[in-house]
Amino acid sequence: PPPTPHVHYMASGNDDFAVLLDKESDVYKEVVYQLKMGLNGHPASDIHVWQVDNPQSNIAFDRRSQGMLTLDCWTDCGSLDANNQMDDVCRRGFLLPASGEGMSFMHGNIKLDDSVESFMDADTPESTSGKQQHFYIFSKVAIGRPYIIDSNTPRTKPEGYDSLYMSKKSLDRDDDGVISADEYEQAVGDGVEKYEHEYIVTDPSQALPQYVVRFAADLEPPEEEDLQDPLKIYDRHDFFDPQLYRPVSLRDKMIGSHSMGEAATHKLVSLQDAYDKCIKESKKVDPLITQKKHRIMEELNKIDNKMRDINLNFADVEEKLYNTLKENLATLKEEVNCKTKILLSTELEYRRQLEEIDNSEAWLDRQRDDMGQTGFLQAFKLHTGVRSKMCQQISAETSILDDLHANLAIEGGIRIISENGDPLLSETQRNGGGVFDPKNNNQGTTELRQQLFADASAGATTTTGNTKRNLVSSASADMLTKAHQVNNIENLSLKPPSSTPLSSVGGMTYAPPNFLATSDGKMMDNEAWTQSLQTSMGVGANGNMSNTSPAALSSPGIYTQNPPVSPSHQNLVPPSPVNVKASYQPARAMASVAAHYTQFSLSQLAERKQRQLTRVPSDQAIFRGSAIVGPADAKKLYYSIPFINTLPSTNLVYSTRMHDRNIKALEKTMLNVMSPSMVIVRSGEYVFGGYATDQWKFDGSRGGNPKGFIFSITLDCKIPYHGRQKDSQSGILGGSTGRKHDAMWSGPDFMSFGIKDLCLRGDFRMCSSELEHSYSIGMGMGSTEAKSFLAGSSIFVADEIEVWSVQC
Repeated sequence: PPPTPHVHYMASGNDDFAVLLDKESDVYKEVVYQLKMGLNGHPASDIHVWQVDNPQSNIAFDRRSQGMLTLDCWTDCGSLDANNQMDDVCRRGFLLPASGEGMSFMHGNIKLDDSVESFMDADTPESTSGKQQHFYIFSKVAIGRPYIIDSNTPRTKPEGYDSLYMSKKSLDRDDDGVISADEYEQAVGDGVEKYEHEYIVTDPSQALPQYVVRFAADLEPPEEEDLQDPLKIYDRHDFFDPQLYRPVSLRDKMIGSHSMGEAATHKLVSLQDAYDKCIKESKKVDPLITQKKHRIMEELNKIDNKMRDINLNFADVEEKLYNTLKENLATLKEEVNCKTKILLSTELEYRRQLEEIDNSEAWLDRQRDDMGQTGFLQAFKLHTGVRSKMCQQISAETSILDDLHANLAIEGGIRIISENGDPLLSETQRNGGGVFDPKNNNQGTTELRQQLFADASAGATTTTGNTKRNLVSSASADMLTKAHQVNNIENLSLKPPSSTPLSSVGGMTYAPPNFLATSDGKMMDNEAWTQSLQTSMGVGANGNMSNTSPAALSSPGIYTQNPPVSPSHQNLVPPSPVNVKASYQPARAMASVAAHYTQFSLSQLAERKQRQLTRVPSDQAIFRGSAIVGPADAKKLYYSIPFINTLPSTNLVYSTRMHDRNIKALEKTMLNVMSPSMVIVRSGEYVFGGYATDQWKFDGSRGGNPKGFIFSITLDCKIPYHGRQKDSQSGILGGSTGRKHDAMWSGPDFMSFGIKDLCLRGDFRMCSSELEHSYSIGMGMGSTEAKSFLAGSSIFVADEIEVWSVQC
């Protein structure tokens, strides 16, 4: 197999856990077809598939998944935590977190990690140089009966459900405790264009890894081979064998597969005739698919009726309950909300099945238009298998509508019950009873409630197919709008809590990071490092120039200083640079070093991304108004941002030209920035920075992911994150999610990309850089090149800094 450090061949006795498949095998072709359908037209090449063979996992999965709905899921190996390394997954399956929160699996279209260098390696075949390398695990996941949650809901599974479905949108956007008709509609789905569904399983035996797939994500479709050349006439497929269902060339008939034996007796037809027949067959309406869609539509119509009845039942019971005893209103809403989630879970599953059918048929249409004769013949054969598989899927949703009733009523001491005496569905989800809290259940005026009840009594508008509901009239909608406006005005007066530095992190005493070491390898403490740096630069303890003679000030061997800036312009003009010239490397010298790493060229990667996109971003989205980078360099940075389809926008958050020059001022501007950010720095003739995927928290915690990177505009280089080097705090400050990345971390007086790779401190006069710790392009660790690559020296002054939020 091709050399790669990411797949280990593990053996138990004489059996391999991961076996490379022959590219001519039917299993390989089926997996590749599933991959291409998941990539939805994104070109891919150099595809290798390893079959995972673990009898123990197979037996456990077969027992657990019996009678359950199973889906094919793709898992990006780059997103796995340290407990699920690829070889470990092949050997013993997935290991779920001990917290019981379960593990997420994605079904549908594959969202490629846009970090080009995520899996780049020195041993990567030359044919894939410059392409995006990806490793994915193809698994069968038994989701059974999924229950819907959102990001604000605890990952707890009700009794009778096998998995959780993560809603793409918030279910209760207005936080009133009930999923309204509008919120229901918003959560239904985005259609085939975004056929992506996330499921969470808490039982490891419900996920069975089947294949490990490595492929190169091409930026442009490959050119088809020209077989019209007379010299290639013998290899041109002009015939087709209906029995073997494969194309046949003249060479095959003369000296190849069909020159002797049983295959030589097969009656061949022309490739054109076989292709025309296949095209005709593919356009026919499949009766099984039609019947499947018809059954789903019938179930969706039942859901519409159930939803209407439940809403009307809710309105009637709520009116009686509200007039009798307010504290039971919370219990009622909770029960209705639970039923609504069940219906929504059921509807989403049926709609997912519809989307799966439409997605696969749309893919077939695309294959029919884009593929050649030989390719489409093979593709249609594989697609018939996909159709058969979809029609045989087991769904546990058909019985739910018969067991779900609009049966809420009032009994005796004002307690919410089901008319048939069944326990409330919400009781399995609730820790306490429906106790009324007047502070949290102020649900509006009587006038608003009466209008809502009148609307519900008037009935609901439903349509077959794409369900549309109108349970609230314009009159009550206006009242709701006014109520929301009042709430918004009240919220405007709230002030965010002040930010105070943490004295401890995770229960441990916090200590600022050390970025420099003494000659014997020991780390200097912060004070010793500062004093050493001040002495070498001639800077006093308070940041001012120390007492030195005029001759020393003019000495070219110590430092250089520009004329002082007048106090009135200190916030508009950056201070003069102070570089240690003893170790300073000019940009022209470092350019010769960068010439050895052209595979990480920032401009080339940006050009590829630009060719890949079908839309052009507006000028306002591309770092508009930057004082450090011009339009051309701004485009390089913009197209280096990890994104696939949605064009990101950038907004200036912090600039040393507009804000105070220190980390404290930067922290204040970043408090409300939850999105990724781009940090751009200029130090003398060097322009560089980094892309952070997570929020800067300034509490000593570490985070980020492999999509983060460091860049050098001056040397035209994008430096990816690899995270191979760790220090004593890597495992402690990595968080509780299991992903212990050191891509970014920040404290009360510093912000850093990686452990030592790029650090901004204090008032930005004593910043440092040493690559090859968390970010790497292959330079020697501790080398002069690694220390000088970004700013010319390991210690530098940041003349200008800009921080941009990146909204994707």
